[in-house]
Amino acid sequence: MYIQRHGESEANAKHIFACRTYDPHITETGKIQILSQIEYYSKLNLTQIISSPSKRAIQTSEIIAERLSIPISIDEALLEVDLGKLDGKPESENGNLELYHNTLEDWFFGNRSKSFPEGESYNDVIKRAETIYQKYSNLKNLLLVGHATFFACLIGMKKAPKNVLDNFLPRGGRARLENGNWIIHGKEK
Repeated sequence: MYIQRHGESEANAKHIFACRTYDPHITETGKIQILSQIEYYSKLNLTQIISSPSKRAIQTSEIIAERLSIPISIDEALLEVDLGKLDGKPESENGNLELYHNTLEDWFFGNRSKSFPEGESYNDVIKRAETIYQKYSNLKNLLLVGHATFFACLIGMKKAPKNVLDNFLPRGGRARLENGNWIIHGKEK
């Protein structure tokens, strides 16, 4: 199983939190990031893409699917973590970025019931991540396309971070599940 974070979105470029309500497109830079992955994916004999229903994930999926001539399916469980009141808000306002990072640190280091204000808790997210893992982890030729925070939680199920950001894929970044372990491209040892 392979995972691909969507390419840079308009929200990423503007430093705005995007999860459910605010649903931006990918940028030209995001398209280039995904196009740079095509050579890698063309060697894998992928048979299907499963995408989050968000615009940025679908656009990312379409770029790959078009070039590899493979179908796309949608799975709601791949949606980004529901950030609640942070959705659509600038990172720089009112301590938003600090709230985001503090919540993630709490999640990864023990306080799994803490939630984003009016959003999901780690326990909520991990239920979705476990569903995704159970449904797809045995399918070698499958690509999941989704989001940074959700994928960090999915990776975190198998790989405890020393730092919360260790599990995050860069924009347009990828990882693969190999022998039950996640290998993040660019962080291989």
